[in-house]
Amino acid sequence: MLPLITSRLLVYPCRLPLITEIYLQDPHAAVSLDAYIPPEWPQHDLREQLPHLIELLQDDPKSFPWLLWIIVSKKDKTVLGDIGFKGRPDKHGVVETGYSLLPAHRGKGYMLEAATALIGWAFRQPHVKRIEAECDVTNIASRHVLEKLGMQETGGSGEMLHWRLLEAEFHAKQQSSKAAKK
Repeated sequence: MLPLITSRLLVYPCRLPLITEIYLQDPHAAVSLDAYIPPEWPQHDLREQLPHLIELLQDDPKSFPWLLWIIVSKKDKTVLGDIGFKGRPDKHGVVETGYSLLPAHRGKGYMLEAATALIGWAFRQPHVKRIEAECDVTNIASRHVLEKLGMQETGGSGEMLHWRLLEAEFHAKQQSSKAAKK
């Protein structure tokens, strides 16, 4: 089941030891992943979140695998970025996703591929009914990914746009994408 495998990617969920290795910049993290970790990863936002993720997993081990997942190229075994959730699904079956790709790997469809795999996995889990996301109004690339996933913009607050995706909408979008490829 894990990692998630797509045509070009391996998407690994991170347990506490791996997140700790990444936070400490321990070279063993690359061994644990069996992948090259570029010096520019993790990027600033994730680096700031790592202590919080460590604390969450220490306090609630069942938060795994609802936090950080790492996107690795199958071809050259290189970390391309990260994706994940902001915690376990709430009592209404809602989980929020977020993602980041290293600049050198943007514009190649990797994030759509990783997000499709992760959202598909989430909707196969018991009780997940809706995926939410937010992105900066100026982040056109992220908006395109969310639209291609079938997410609906639900409004905004300040500089952020809010999005949601129901399971039926996701599956309908996947079916129409498959039909278009034939």
